[in-house]
Amino acid sequence: MSKTFRNFPIHLTLILIFSFMLFPIFVMLSTSLQTYENIFNWPPEWFPAEPQWGNYINVWFGEYQFKTPFFNSLIVATLTAIITIIIAFPASYALSRFHFAGRNSMLFFVLVTQMFSPVVLIVGLYQLAQSYSLLNTLAGLVITNCAFTLPMAVWLLHGYLKNIPVTLEQAAFVDGCSRIKGVFKIVMPLAAPGIAMSAIYAFIMAWNDLLIPLIFISKSSLRPVSLALTDFAGQNVIYWHEMMAASILTTLPIAVMFSFVQKYFIKGFMAGSIKE
Repeated sequence: MSKTFRNFPIHLTLILIFSFMLFPIFVMLSTSLQTYENIFNWPPEWFPAEPQWGNYINVWFGEYQFKTPFFNSLIVATLTAIITIIIAFPASYALSRFHFAGRNSMLFFVLVTQMFSPVVLIVGLYQLAQSYSLLNTLAGLVITNCAFTLPMAVWLLHGYLKNIPVTLEQAAFVDGCSRIKGVFKIVMPLAAPGIAMSAIYAFIMAWNDLLIPLIFISKSSLRPVSLALTDFAGQNVIYWHEMMAASILTTLPIAVMFSFVQKYFIKGFMAGSIKE
C-alpha cells in the first residue's frame, strides 16, 4: 500500500474540516453579493447570477460612510500595536536577561492579569477616562487597549527572547559593544518574528474590540468598525447584504495579516511554554 493511499483518509478528513470552517466565510461573501430580496430565496442562491458589487461601493462611499470607522479602527489598532511593542519589548528583555528577586512572581502576575475580563474593570476604566478627559477620543481607546494587550505581549516576547542565546550578546560585549547597541543590532533582528507576532496580536485585539468603544465613544465620527456594523440593523429590518459586505471589509485586514504570521504565533506560544 503506497504512502499516498495510506494518508488519503487523513487528508480527506483535513479537507472536510477546513471546508466546514470556511463555510461561514463563503456564506458571508455570497450574501454580500446579493440583493436584499434574493437573500431570502429558497433554495438559497450560493453563486449569484448578477453579483452586486455595488453593495461594497454603497457601504464604503454611500450613506453608511464605512470608510470613516474603518480608518478610525486602523489608527487605534496601529497605535495600540506600536505602543504595546515599545513598552513590552524592554519589559520582556529585562525579565529574560536579568536575575532579580521576584522575577518569576512578576511573570506569573503578568499572566494572571489576563484572567480579568474587561467587563469587571469597565466601570473603573470609565471613571479614569472621564477624569482624564479621554472619553470620545481615539487616545482613550488606544490607552485602554494597550492596558489589555501588554500582558500577553510581554509573555509572548519573554518566551521568544529566552530562546535567543545570551552568548551572542556576551560575544558582542567582549568586542566593546554596549548593551543597548547589542539589543538593537543583535537581539531585535533575531526577535523580529516575535515582535511581529506580538504587534499583530495587539492589532487584532484592538481591531476586534467592541466593549470599550461601546462605553467610551458616543460621537459617530469616532466610532470604530465594531460599532459601525450595528448601523445595518434597523428597528424592524436587518440589511444583511450590506452588513455582510461591511463584515468582509472588516475581516480582510485581519485575514491578510494573520496569514503572514500564523507560524510565528505557534512558535511564540511554544517558546512561552518552556520552563526555565
